[in-house]
Amino acid sequence: MKKIVSVMLTLTLILGLMLALPSAPARAESTPEQELTEAFTNLNALDSLHMDLDFAIDLTIDISMEGQSLMNLPMNIALKLGMEYQKEPYAMSGQMEMHMTSMGETENKKALMYGEKDGDAVISYSSDDDGATWKKKQAEKASFSVDDLSTIIGSAKEIQKINMETVDGNDMDVYTAIVDGQYLQKALDAAGSNNPLSGMMGEDGASGMGDFEVVIYVDRAVNLPVRISIDLASMMKDMLDAAMQSSLGLGEAEGMEVKIDLPVASVVCELSQFNSVPLIEIPEDVKAAATPAQD
Repeated sequence: MKKIVSVMLTLTLILGLMLALPSAPARAESTPEQELTEAFTNLNALDSLHMDLDFAIDLTIDISMEGQSLMNLPMNIALKLGMEYQKEPYAMSGQMEMHMTSMGETENKKALMYGEKDGDAVISYSSDDDGATWKKKQAEKASFSVDDLSTIIGSAKEIQKINMETVDGNDMDVYTAIVDGQYLQKALDAAGSNNPLSGMMGEDGASGMGDFEVVIYVDRAVNLPVRISIDLASMMKDMLDAAMQSSLGLGEAEGMEVKIDLPVASVVCELSQFNSVPLIEIPEDVKAAATPAQD
């Protein structure tokens, strides 16, 4: 349960840290940077929204010695998060499902979660048994806030408007932005050392990684971002290559070779129900049943 929730926290932190755009004053002739800044500023002003987040990995690691395969490890992970967010008073509710297949075995997990403010602290409630039992944890900061999406990090560059598409009858402006991979390390650091992505990538796995592309769809009618997608395959392959080299000491093991095939590693975030989410209230029976979570 801790690993599932920490993955979710990591992903929302990644979105908050990597998709922020620098502010710029409005001009008669707007640039793509200014247009996106305005769209994310509008997002910041919302009182509530719904978010669907899909995280997918398709990975195979093959370890061989002198050309002979010693171990072949296929892994497929599909994580889906549906979450509703309310700014004032702060509250969130969500449901997450994870399906993982590794070495022929499939593991399915489901988590329910709530969050609210209690004074200056944030209390989160989570259940991994469909609500039969609940755990609660106190934190200084919410795991997700719309404000995170406009944190100025100064990493977005080469912002371009590449297309206009019609999706489900709505006109969308499509933008791309290049983001420095070092901000993934910031997200992992913020999520803590117990975060499974940090463990998978190694202690220095995310350091010094290259750039990657973010694609953002902005609904023209409301001037709000409605879809954000990130292809992490190339970056994560580099991270895993570095982690495997370090952990296995391949430079010292003559004849040993590790091949990593990672055709899919993606995050897709869709935003909807702007200012139309019903008031979020945590059920009293959840609060009464919750016991302190163990770190």
